[in-house]
Amino acid sequence: MKVVKCINNNVAICLDDDNNELVAFGKGIGFKKPPFEIDVAVIQKTYYGIDENYVHMINEIPEEILLLSEEIIKYAENELDYIFSPNVIFTLADHINFAIVRCKEKLNITLPIVQDIKFLYENEYAIGKYALSLIEKKLNIKLPLEEASFISLHIINAEARKAGEIDGYAENKVIISEITKLIENKFDISINKDGANYSRFVSHIQYLLKRIGSKEEIKSENKELYMTMKNSYPDTSDCVDSISEYLFELFKWRLSIEEKLYLILHINRLCSREDCYQ
Repeated sequence: MKVVKCINNNVAICLDDDNNELVAFGKGIGFKKPPFEIDVAVIQKTYYGIDENYVHMINEIPEEILLLSEEIIKYAENELDYIFSPNVIFTLADHINFAIVRCKEKLNITLPIVQDIKFLYENEYAIGKYALSLIEKKLNIKLPLEEASFISLHIINAEARKAGEIDGYAENKVIISEITKLIENKFDISINKDGANYSRFVSHIQYLLKRIGSKEEIKSENKELYMTMKNSYPDTSDCVDSISEYLFELFKWRLSIEEKLYLILHINRLCSREDCYQ
């Protein structure tokens, strides 16, 4: 197997004998400067068909969380009799990692559609609860029950994406581009469009546009938390208000406090990685 790009000391992008690209995990396989050949015996795990944007997440996610995410997805495949794209392993791991950070910072966000998920997606919700028990067992971290719904949403969205039910980036690229420009102009930065952080942000905006398109009205119980974040990050809040007005002009749809809260969190996360501070 040929290593063509090293991600870190233990992860590399490789080509197999049929010239198919894959992400390989193995102790020390990323030490040398590529390209070079390695023995397949040193490779512990391989993932085919990984979006390049998600590969960048690897350096930011502890290996034990990636392995845990893979275990959750394998469990979901068995329970749902469904084969997921391997990309969901990385996006779910990224979510779990961020959820653990929020939990340690005592930043608990409620999801207003918890009851809907429990009753409409019973099997996926059960997988979310299984994931929480696995996280507690393996990482000794007890996440709030609401995270079962967040995790089940990753499963639901992955199913929908494979079925072609979620709008692709191409259809929304103009809107996403305009929103990105609003952020760049507000903070006087240039956002790396090829990075994992931007990929996360784009995914959130795609889901937001999907909810707007289906007229899903979300009521929030997070007004107090929203006001705290609004006062703590006034520039980000102003930016979110500008995005909200832009979307209102397009769709005549007002963002809820819940959506504004999420946008503040996502923009803060995006800007912090772009060296933008308030």
